[in-house]
Amino acid sequence: MPHTSISRFGLILAAALVLLAGLVTSVIFVTRPQAQTAPEELGKPVMAAQIEFLADAMKRSAARIAAHPQTLACFASASPDVCQAQAANLQALNQDATVLFVTEGQRQLLPGFLPGDTRKLLASAGRGGSGATATATFNLSLSHPVTGADGKRLGYVIVEQSVPQLQALFDTLPLPDAAAYAELQQSGSGDSAMVLMRRGNQAIKRNVRPTLIALAGTPWQIAVWRPVTPVVESIAPYLLGWLVASLVIAILVAATILAVRNRVADNLRMLVKFTNDLRQQRLRADYPVSLAEFQTPLETMLKLGKVMLGKQKEVSSQARIDHLSKVNNRRSFDEKQKELFGTLKDGWTHSLLILDIDNFKQVNDTFGHEAGDQLIIKFGNALKTCLRNSDFIARLGGDEFCVVFPYTPLDRAQELAERLRAKMPESVELIPGVTQKLSWSGGMSEFSRDDREENEALARADAALLEAKRGGRNATRVRAAA
Repeated sequence: MPHTSISRFGLILAAALVLLAGLVTSVIFVTRPQAQTAPEELGKPVMAAQIEFLADAMKRSAARIAAHPQTLACFASASPDVCQAQAANLQALNQDATVLFVTEGQRQLLPGFLPGDTRKLLASAGRGGSGATATATFNLSLSHPVTGADGKRLGYVIVEQSVPQLQALFDTLPLPDAAAYAELQQSGSGDSAMVLMRRGNQAIKRNVRPTLIALAGTPWQIAVWRPVTPVVESIAPYLLGWLVASLVIAILVAATILAVRNRVADNLRMLVKFTNDLRQQRLRADYPVSLAEFQTPLETMLKLGKVMLGKQKEVSSQARIDHLSKVNNRRSFDEKQKELFGTLKDGWTHSLLILDIDNFKQVNDTFGHEAGDQLIIKFGNALKTCLRNSDFIARLGGDEFCVVFPYTPLDRAQELAERLRAKMPESVELIPGVTQKLSWSGGMSEFSRDDREENEALARADAALLEAKRGGRNATRVRAAA
């Protein structure tokens, strides 16, 4: 399985977050509010709405005039008096408007002067039925059909009114920005349009298609050209935002990964320290870690380590303790002897005493090995009771024991040996009904700086022990270094 580092995880995380930030930026860019081209942005509530309101009012006025009984009487009778009376009434009601009656055959019913342009517009309105026309002098004309009681069309009512405030209204038209351009146009024949008014930067007209806003009820429309923002310029702010977000993400992820890696390294060092302590058979009270993920495993390892260390110490102790007498065994004695021999060069003096239980073989032969084992056990207990805590007691084998007096010269060790003999019990009970007199023979010597080998003192003590046995037992002999 390939190895993956924390840094690689951090790189993958940073890449994923950067891609996510790019996706979010793209969504924001796509769903951003677009530039409005609705008429409301261009001031329709002010200009267009007022013109449309005027056109609608003229349309309603033309409809009321067309439905008026005197108007119907005028068309029905074709009487000049009736028509002139109705015209006089309408003139009195609205002096700003001109009302014209045209028969179905486009014959003028009311006398009066009509400019040439107006005559053309009336002719056009007559052909189209109901509609609206205008002149270059900003006069607005609307026609409405006149229908008799039998549903037959009798002619048209033409209402013509000047719009002198049109220039002022057009001047209030707000442009999207300083580079925009606007025109007030009047529909012409075919696709052509007459430009009535213009505002703004006309140069933009060559490169941009206009937004057309029709003025309902009139032949006019507003055309607006606005500059198109290049794609690069529109994307640039979002791209810059994404780059900044990516930089922030990279810094945060790098800082986080660095902090996590340092903490993991610290916790791993603590685990290594725990392992070294366990190997050296020592454990501290606590191994502090900074990451919770390491806390539980380390606590479990610490509990197991304490159990393991306890068992190791138990096994180690059992390996150095004689199973019968419960004092140190021969292996422990050899280690102790080596340790003390190494201190002789520093000027220290150590002594030792070899002890042999008197008549041990006779006890074994007479009362059996169980009694012999009990004698060894009782003798070992007596040694531990009667000697100092600093004295080292070991069973070398069979009924032979050894006592090491660390940092004790030979003359002082002799005094301790005599004290030991005086304090030992006179007899011990081996098995029910069997009591044995307790006595021992001993040989003493001391470690010498002249010894070449660590067991030379033991050999001298052993030779002294033989002298004690030959001399009748229950005695201690001493053999000093040559």
